[in-house]
Amino acid sequence: MSKLRSLAGQTAVYGVSSILGRLLTYALVPLHTYVFPEVSDLGVVSVLYAFTAILMVIYTFGMETAFFRFATKTASEDTFNTTATAVLIVSTVFSGLIIVFAPFLATWTGYENTSLFIIWFAIILWIDSVLAVPFAKMRLENKARAFATAKIINIIINVGLQVIFLIAIPYIVNQKLPGYQLVSVVYDPDLGIGYIFLANLIANALLIPMLWRWVSRIRLQLNWSQFKPMLFYGLPILVTGVAGMFNEQLDKILIERVLPDDFYEQFDSTGAVGVYGQTFKLSIFMMLAIQAFRYAGEPFFFSSAKDKNAPELFARVMHYFVLLSLLIFVLVSINVDLIGYIFLRNPDYRVALYLVPILLFGKLFYGIYMNLSIWFKLTDKTIYGMYFSIIGALVTIAGNLLLIPVIGYTGSAITSVLCYATMAGCCYYYGKKYYPIPYNFKALVPYLILFCILVLLSETFEFNNFWVDAGVRLAVSAVIVGMVYLVEKPRLIKK
Repeated sequence: MSKLRSLAGQTAVYGVSSILGRLLTYALVPLHTYVFPEVSDLGVVSVLYAFTAILMVIYTFGMETAFFRFATKTASEDTFNTTATAVLIVSTVFSGLIIVFAPFLATWTGYENTSLFIIWFAIILWIDSVLAVPFAKMRLENKARAFATAKIINIIINVGLQVIFLIAIPYIVNQKLPGYQLVSVVYDPDLGIGYIFLANLIANALLIPMLWRWVSRIRLQLNWSQFKPMLFYGLPILVTGVAGMFNEQLDKILIERVLPDDFYEQFDSTGAVGVYGQTFKLSIFMMLAIQAFRYAGEPFFFSSAKDKNAPELFARVMHYFVLLSLLIFVLVSINVDLIGYIFLRNPDYRVALYLVPILLFGKLFYGIYMNLSIWFKLTDKTIYGMYFSIIGALVTIAGNLLLIPVIGYTGSAITSVLCYATMAGCCYYYGKKYYPIPYNFKALVPYLILFCILVLLSETFEFNNFWVDAGVRLAVSAVIVGMVYLVEKPRLIKK
């Protein structure tokens, strides 16, 4: 039980920091939708960040997970230096190429005037990838508070700079307040959405001095005999990560490419990406739980693998993780109108709120898959993770290509469920063969059925008064949490 408490404590720290960070980031959603009322503007932002997320996986090429695996087997400092050096070399080469070919890439993406933005993204990617290994070392050393503090400060700086660039400076210039002439020299109103990316770049650059204690510990070394097994362990994870990011981001790219411009009366395909991208962000509540658990869980699983009761421990971890995820699914789905009202201030972005329960359900299966995947990481069979992710990517491609022209971005949401459910099913099947873990999913079925019924009922019944309806839904949410606590409390005490 002490190990579960330790995992819960670490997850809580990462979770609180992630929630605070996301809340700060979400403060930008009403800001962005206010400053950029044209949904096509934020569509560009969504697409560029989608490409960046995919590239970030390539930059780190599975070395974070490889670091956890080998740092618990050999001298951690040598593993740290080797990992950091390899990532530094790869990220420098890729960012250099992106900077050189930025004009071509801008034309290829269809956004001819974004060469400068692409160069900024290349620098952001370089910083993020180089710092990924120090962040991983912090997690391995259980420095959750330091990790969380750095992440929160980074987000505060990012949010603050965006408020300055998008609100404060334009106000000073437009109202001709004292100092406006000086500000006008550096302010370019035509940069528009570029200020979102510039704020990100500055905030990430400031992470380097914040993490200097860990960055300064890097010693450049690349011993092939040490790096070779790490590379062969990490490369399948690279393919897994790329396929996973395609599963996560390809929908936004394909909506713009495949959706007919006249499918929706209110907006064209780029506008549809903007609406879908903002709606997609509301599923972040599930991703916060998954992210917090991943930060704490990866080093936990690797360090606990040698315990004789590890399979039973991992099964209990899965139970409480899925239960928490189901709670997030039902609570967010029931209160989606209120959440949408708070975070999507422009009504044009709230037309797709009905997608949120579907997206959350897909993320639920993704979280289950992430937990199941520990078997191939512990048995050094990471090639299976590559197989599962490729299968998921094929489902994502086929589902989006088939469904988007027929039912629009609803098809993308449904495809995400099919993708992650397929991956979880495959991973569970092979996991029973190579690393049996006594999962008890049957105990969670009643929760799943009940919560799905409640979500369907919440879509059917509503009060005419918005605030009365919101109050009732919040009260129902409190009852649900209380019920789960009463049911699970005896099990926790017993264990």
